[in-house]
Amino acid sequence: MFASRPVVHPMEVAAPANPAQQPQGVLMKDLPGMPGTPSGLALRVTQLLLAAVSLAVMSSTSDFATVSAFW
Repeated sequence: MFASRPVVHPMEVAAPANPAQQPQGVLMKDLPGMPGTPSGLALRVTQLLLAAVSLAVMSSTSDFATVSAFW
């Protein structure tokens, strides 16, 4: 994923002397948990499961219907 695109920031950039070396600050790392990655999907599924467990625990109490969130 490119951090800087020529459409957004038009400028002339000289080609690097060593083509194997990427210029600093142009390419972004793929961070773990980014949207569209398998680890991102795993994080969201885990978040869904933990939310379901927390709702199940809260609703299993005897006074769930009488306690307000703004109490």
